[in-house]
Amino acid sequence: MNWITKRIQQEPVLFQGLLQAIIMLWVSFGLNLNDNQVATIAVASAALLSFITRQNVTPVANPKDSKGNQVALS
Repeated sequence: MNWITKRIQQEPVLFQGLLQAIIMLWVSFGLNLNDNQVATIAVASAALLSFITRQNVTPVANPKDSKGNQVALS
């Protein structure tokens, strides 16, 4: 399970797209959800994963590379 969490943190947008595609496939093949439920799941997953995405793409005050070394800004 740890590799799933790590992968979600590294690629949150990929996971969001995958999650939403799976939901839509389930719905199209007979998962008994109405339109409002499908929309709510899609919006909730996008909102939740946007927080993870923002943490991974927003610059920080003291940027460091993956090894912990200070990154020089040009």
